[in-house]
Amino acid sequence: MRLWPRRAGGQLALLLVLVLLVAQIITIAILAGERQGALRSASLEHVLQRVMDAYTLLDTTDPERQERILRALSSPSLQLSIDPVSLLASDRSPRMTEPLARELGLPLEQVRTAMKAGEEEECLPWHAADLNTDGERTKHDEDDEHQEEERREHSHDSAEQWRECPPILSVSLALPSGHWVNALARPPAPSWLWLKATLTSVGITAILLVLTLLLAIRHIMRPVKELSFAAHAFGRGEKIVIPERGPEDIREVTRAFNQMQQQVGRAQEDRGRLLAALAHDLRTPITSMRLRVEMLPEGDDRDRLLESLKEMQHLAEATLDFIRGSTTEPHRRYDLATLLDSLCGDLQDMGLAVACEDSPRCVLQGQPEAVKRALRNLIENAVNYGQRAEVKLDAGVNEAVITITDQGPGIPAAERDRVFEPFYRLEQSRSRDTGGAGLGLAIARTLIRGMGGEIRLEAGPEGRGLQVSVTLPKLPASA
Repeated sequence: MRLWPRRAGGQLALLLVLVLLVAQIITIAILAGERQGALRSASLEHVLQRVMDAYTLLDTTDPERQERILRALSSPSLQLSIDPVSLLASDRSPRMTEPLARELGLPLEQVRTAMKAGEEEECLPWHAADLNTDGERTKHDEDDEHQEEERREHSHDSAEQWRECPPILSVSLALPSGHWVNALARPPAPSWLWLKATLTSVGITAILLVLTLLLAIRHIMRPVKELSFAAHAFGRGEKIVIPERGPEDIREVTRAFNQMQQQVGRAQEDRGRLLAALAHDLRTPITSMRLRVEMLPEGDDRDRLLESLKEMQHLAEATLDFIRGSTTEPHRRYDLATLLDSLCGDLQDMGLAVACEDSPRCVLQGQPEAVKRALRNLIENAVNYGQRAEVKLDAGVNEAVITITDQGPGIPAAERDRVFEPFYRLEQSRSRDTGGAGLGLAIARTLIRGMGGEIRLEAGPEGRGLQVSVTLPKLPASA
């Protein structure tokens, strides 16, 4: 499974999401620490205020009503009791004792506080009213025992919701009667529901941001796709002027591409005019020389001169064809299967042993006459050196492949690249009488490459003969 997108838009969107997630995780971690600390501080202040209010109420209440007040004010998170002795042997948290004594107007020796971190086995709040100073249970009536059992069950259900225990606060306040108000409190653990809301907000923000980014990238990258399409067309010999639009940097690239097309087009036109003039200038003196030689008396010298002039004229025309590379034929749509069937039929009418398999319709964009000329050279070579040519067309999704196979001597692997060089011929299998000027493969490859295709030479089936594969690009889906 590929996690990293291949397109620029997908890569930018993924990078943005990753940066957003990292930034939000860091922000949430910082806020979580500060928020939890603030919530615990506020919860501690609330508990202390409840203890002070309970002490003030108990101090002003008759002893017979104090037990009912204790049960009413106690809760799973705050347990209150009146005991003969203090729950704490000494004061352990002076910083909390001093403001508490000042608020209640009590001497410091009558106020004792302690704060310790809760342990895992202490997560279940227990009741100070059920313990004396020796840690033994006091006796209550059956109703109180039943109520205390229900409180324990409720406390157990609540405590299981937290993964860590909040700190335990112990407070002992002396009453004028000599008894002590003992309070054992565990401030409630801060809720993490805010994290769910924060993550939901981050997710919605990320989705909206990615959608906006993808739409923006699609709009920005549209000129790039047009540039890619025009570049492929230019590789096939077509010229497409792209309108300049999009961001300024993409406009500059588009402008440079259009200027390049114009410069290359002008260079090709200048070369075409130069070659036309050169062809005319070469044909004139050669024709004049042939006329003069033909006026000479018949003999071996006259025949040899005529043969040399004929060979010179053929070599000059073949060289001009190679330099010209491709024709001035305009690019258009054509059916390669129909073109190939027509070409094979013409060659069969000429008496050449050519077999062509039937193939489905295959529409291409290019110069059909140039393709026909290149394929004709390749098929004629296959017949000349292999006595028989078998032609097959395979139409793929993005390209069409024409395979030409013969049963001739083949070409050694080390020579398969060199045979495309101009005027290069194999000494053993190619001679001047049958091989021409050595430009057939060079012209064919020049024509095919001019339309964005390629030619490959391989050994034939079972290592016999030669197999020529001609690849031509098909029309893109957006064409």
